[in-house]
Amino acid sequence: MRVFGRASPAGAGSSAVSHIARCPPQVKSSTSARLPTVVAVLLLPFPVAVAVTAQQPSIDIEADTAIAAAGVAQDPAELEAARAQLLELGQRYPRSLYPRFVGRSRALVEAASLGRRLGLGNAAAGELLHVLEREAENQWTARAHLELAELVLADGDWRLAADHLWQARQGALREAHAEPDGSRHAVDVARLSLERMTRIHRLILRPLAGHSPWTTTRAYLPHDYLPEKLKLKKPRFVAAGPRGELVIADDNRAVLFDPDRKVVATRELRGLARPSLGPAGALGGLSAVVPTANTVMLLDDPSAVTLQRPSGGRLDQIITAHRGPFGSWTVLSRRVDTVLRYLPDGRLRDFTESAMARPIDLALDTTGAIHALDGGSRQTPAAVLTFASDGSLEKTFRSDWQRPAALDADPLGNRYVLEQRTNQILVYDPDGNLLNALGPVLPGGIELRTPTDLAVDGMGRIFIAEGRLGTVLAVE
Repeated sequence: MRVFGRASPAGAGSSAVSHIARCPPQVKSSTSARLPTVVAVLLLPFPVAVAVTAQQPSIDIEADTAIAAAGVAQDPAELEAARAQLLELGQRYPRSLYPRFVGRSRALVEAASLGRRLGLGNAAAGELLHVLEREAENQWTARAHLELAELVLADGDWRLAADHLWQARQGALREAHAEPDGSRHAVDVARLSLERMTRIHRLILRPLAGHSPWTTTRAYLPHDYLPEKLKLKKPRFVAAGPRGELVIADDNRAVLFDPDRKVVATRELRGLARPSLGPAGALGGLSAVVPTANTVMLLDDPSAVTLQRPSGGRLDQIITAHRGPFGSWTVLSRRVDTVLRYLPDGRLRDFTESAMARPIDLALDTTGAIHALDGGSRQTPAAVLTFASDGSLEKTFRSDWQRPAALDADPLGNRYVLEQRTNQILVYDPDGNLLNALGPVLPGGIELRTPTDLAVDGMGRIFIAEGRLGTVLAVE
């Protein structure tokens, strides 16, 4: 079973993860049921009881150490080692001695979060359910609901995911109200839960009700928004992060915006290539990649990485590049007819199966799958090729696009193709079936004139670089 298999908006998933997550919670123990445990702890010899109490805070220090190690992990093995440390903490502080100790919940939730990233969906679900069903409600209960919702949503069960997201948000809001300054969370559970619910509403519930997922369009960058020295004269490319973070590039510079449209970083460009936004590390965060025709680099790092061609020599004519959570690179070039993958230092690791006639764009989704847009040739229609995380070809769907210009994928595995001949955004489900056609007149009445790129964020909003209008349009 692929834990991060693409969602099936038409119905609930039937995977082991969904089955585990749907198991009924155990009845909370009453005071009388807990009495023997309490009495047993009270009857411990005094030095032992003092030692038990003294050891409790150390679990937070040890958990911080394991999470810090996970944050700088260079490969999955180091992530697995950090996860093992967290699980060992939960075993070292058992409920029999620490019945209401919240540090154990934290260790299990963080271990499950790492397990989710490693593809250990069933094990992670079990650890999260342990927190929800066997531990007293605490500040980590909401985070456990959020992590479990991520698992079942990725596996297709949006109904169960919505229930966990609602409980996560309500729990986080209650906690914030009770202790506004006391949270240790590095994750904004209330905000993330609302964003995931927005995704379900836009991409699943609206279509099920017979409505369009997108109802309005607005200009993301008014002409007078940026100071003159940062002004983007004619946006050419756009890349989106999960919350609506954007990298927008014109012929001269790339600018990174946070979700509130505040400038985070800028970089003058040498040559023109599509930027991308990807995970900065195993625990998340974002890094913006701004490739040139001959190198790849991060927006906030002046050092450039030179890549090798499979046939020898330096790779050039780079179209776009994506950086993985452990620093690896996934790259598309006009010089090579496959998708190339590199180690962090630029050495070639491998390349995907199946050749393309005319590589155009590249998109990576949350499952680790690679989607490549092939412009085709006189003999071969244009196509979107989907490769598994190991590089093997999973599926291909073709269409009669005349000028396909850009590709992106949303968190549910839907693909978005910009067709410049018709000035339309065409939306396809994971099986290649057409779901929507937006344009040339977008919802709200704005007409596409010369669209050059598109991007989709974690909430299903579409951002379009529109050169003639001199802005980026947000369709939501």
